[in-house]
Amino acid sequence: MRKIISTKTLAASDKNHLLQAGVSLVEYDALKIETLPFSIASDYDTYLFSSQNAVAALKQYWKNQNTTHLQQASIYCVGEKTAQGLKDLGLNVLKHFENAQQLIEFLKTQDFKSCWLHGNHVTPTLEQWLRAKGSDSYTVYLSSMNKKKFAEDYSAVLFFSPRGVESFASENDLNNKTAFCIGETTAAKARTHTLNVVVAKNPTSTSLVLKLIQHYKAKNES
Repeated sequence: MRKIISTKTLAASDKNHLLQAGVSLVEYDALKIETLPFSIASDYDTYLFSSQNAVAALKQYWKNQNTTHLQQASIYCVGEKTAQGLKDLGLNVLKHFENAQQLIEFLKTQDFKSCWLHGNHVTPTLEQWLRAKGSDSYTVYLSSMNKKKFAEDYSAVLFFSPRGVESFASENDLNNKTAFCIGETTAAKARTHTLNVVVAKNPTSTSLVLKLIQHYKAKNES
């Protein structure tokens, strides 16, 4: 039985996919997330959300917000699940993007005033955009590495963010392992540690799990 490590706790349905495929799963959260109290200013027509963690922070501190204004504002975000979480709060999500870079490229063609909600670690591209645009932003959650050493008896690792790669690689050698990555930004970080990188067809946990199953099924049949 092939053993893999997931750097994020998976949904029951994704675990079931792996079990049915005969995969042994070890999972943990490579990043610790702590939400921060905040109250969003109401003088923006557009708000930007970087991740599901930003949505979780908004849900926790929903009572601090001018919810009527938020529900009338335009929302753009990164990730399909992020978009769904915002819609569940009654927010008007006009479009979601696969990563922050795609969202920034879109924003370059727009001239509206926006406010970005993100974590304490932002990509260099996002930081440069925020400075160049003079855009306001809120740090609504903190992420820190949950470092953990594993025995070398695994063949692959599921990664969901560049920071997750950093956290895992700080204690474990990826050189002869396969890194299955949720998107190209995460894959770019993984390639600094291993040549064996596979990217999900779509940037979702389920797509990543199915990609891993498909990958090893093809290997077994070849």
